Amino acid sequence: MQEHHPAGWSFLHFLENMTMKTINQPIVGTTAVENSTVRYLNQYRCPYCQTEWEDVWDCGCNDRCPDCNKEIEPYESALIEGESVETELPDEKPASANVTAAAVNRFFVVSYEIDYVHRVSVGITADSPEAAQQLAEQAFNDASIWDDTAAMPLLSDEYLGSGDESLAWECVAVEQWPEPDHSVRQLKNEQAAMQVCRGLVEAYQQGEANGGSIDWENLDQLIPLALQALGKPVLEIQS
Repeated sequence: MQEHHPAGWSFLHFLENMTMKTINQPIVGTTAVENSTVRYLNQYRCPYCQTEWEDVWDCGCNDRCPDCNKEIEPYESALIEGESVETELPDEKPASANVTAAAVNRFFVVSYEIDYVHRVSVGITADSPEAAQQLAEQAFNDASIWDDTAAMPLLSDEYLGSGDESLAWECVAVEQWPEPDHSVRQLKNEQAAMQVCRGLVEAYQQGEANGGSIDWENLDQLIPLALQALGKPVLEIQS
């Protein structure tokens, strides 16, 4: 007795057989490669509240102070060797002899955006909340609210998460990577300034241990960092 199947069944059955044959074919030309996880043990010391902590990241990046939530750079970052595992990867052959490395490797600028709240607090003396807010708004419009004066001390200037967990990514192909913008330059200047401060403290402590004599070599190595923090070229020290 012949079994009846719905229309189109034979074609679907053919596709299923071809798919299973493709899946069951042995993979040839595989090579073993070693993958390693690079991790860094970063040491942090907050200059605002003196809190010290350590954390493990995949780079020597900044971290938030667990007490005052200030962004702090690590004063020491040590590489931790990760476990290596071997995986089988197929030998990939170019689809055409005309395919070159330049056609495969391209430059991209990958960015992400997270919503933050910039909260600034200042101290103001006034006869009413409305008058105090009016003085603050005027200082904001005049770009003087961050001057940190005796009459209007800067009490807080921090970025806080908005509570929105949305994360927006963007990837743009470019001919060449652009130069770092002002935010990166400012970050590097601040990091250099912190290194200079730590170096001065260490040089002073070593000088005390040596009977009050500070080694000039300990100070000379801080000059390039100090010039970087000021945004000046290092060559200016030679003039």
